[in-house]
Amino acid sequence: MRHSRTYAGAASAISLSALLFCATFTGCAHYCVAINLNPGGTIDSGATCTTTTSTGNVTLAFGSSVASASADALSAAPRAPHIFVTLRGIDALPSSMPGDDATAWQPLAPQLATRPVQVDLNAPVGDSCAIHPLSVADVQSGVYSQLRLRVVENPSPNQAPDRSTVAAPLLEESACGANLLNCLIPPDAAALALALDDRAEIVIPSDHIAGGSIRVLPDSHVHLTISLDPRSSVAVPSGNALRLIPSFSVATASCASHE
Repeated sequence: MRHSRTYAGAASAISLSALLFCATFTGCAHYCVAINLNPGGTIDSGATCTTTTSTGNVTLAFGSSVASASADALSAAPRAPHIFVTLRGIDALPSSMPGDDATAWQPLAPQLATRPVQVDLNAPVGDSCAIHPLSVADVQSGVYSQLRLRVVENPSPNQAPDRSTVAAPLLEESACGANLLNCLIPPDAAALALALDDRAEIVIPSDHIAGGSIRVLPDSHVHLTISLDPRSSVAVPSGNALRLIPSFSVATASCASHE
């Protein structure tokens, strides 16, 4: 009998230790194990808890790392061109998932699927928490290692934009002009059509994200600033367009909710 009491006590201690261990990690609420001590000293275990999904609030904005420099530095520098791209999606990839799994990407701006937005990649960044965000979304809590920008392609000459991937009007008005969705506008010059190496998307890898990843904790508010680095980006002639090979960096900040 003494041996039986010692065994049961040890099992209870193990169960308590496991519970405390679980409570120290974010996301452990997604997994729960119940341990039952049966007469005779046997142990049954099984997952009996209801799975819950926690989320955090994510906002994001675009800008240029050069355009955010001081006013004195900008006054001495030549005027930068505007670089407009039209986005139909911005997604984040959980660090535990492969990038070729289309279902793994989590949307950070779900409204873009039906209402694409044109952004100027060379716009000033400003204070990360003060600027008006492009989007506000509740995202499943976790660690994300890549971002993906999905771009609406320019139509072929003399063809209307392809609306097969989006609903409603693509844009009420394009800064690039009629039937042009992505462009580079030099100072005091006409817009030049812009193409991308991968016509459908731009992937920002973990080594271009501050700290190597984006951590979204339950009930947190995370602001992402996606900045174009013109010094590391390249635009080369390609037929009647310029082919853009962009380089981005991503900074994160904990901000008050924008909801």
